[in-house]
Amino acid sequence: MNRYRIVETAFGHAALAFSVEPFRLLEVKLPQADIDSLCQPFDSLCWQIDAHHPAVASIAASLIRYFDGEPIDIPWPVMDFSRFTPSQQAVYRTVATIPYGETASYGQVARMAGFPRAARFVGTTMANNRYPVFIPCHRVIRSDGSPGGFGGGEPLKKRMLALESESAAG
Repeated sequence: MNRYRIVETAFGHAALAFSVEPFRLLEVKLPQADIDSLCQPFDSLCWQIDAHHPAVASIAASLIRYFDGEPIDIPWPVMDFSRFTPSQQAVYRTVATIPYGETASYGQVARMAGFPRAARFVGTTMANNRYPVFIPCHRVIRSDGSPGGFGGGEPLKKRMLALESESAAG
């Protein structure tokens, strides 16, 4: 049975989708101003809101801390990577090593993941990231230093990068 939890962050309402038995984090939805748009994909699947599941509570707390400007740990044991190819998994694991407050280009990530000529593959993989914030795709930028694409939109990406930059410096 799949459920979701709405998480109120300093950047707006986010959501965590999860399966109950066994507990697995399925997806993170980035903060949005419109809570109806945030919930619509889950509601269309007839998933229930669950604000009390104990396993999702700590993940929700991490998400809140992140948007309050704190580095967080990645909940690797409960993230479901089975739907990704080994190459995609390598890219996600590489992106997870980009330090808080820092960035890397799509090309740099491709090289670090062992795919030196696959910057576009990295971009496509980032576009399909179901775990934004925990797999920090917002830290992947274009080689010219511009933000590049982001599922939450460029303004949110810039805001998240600024948050990390300010928190890391202070």
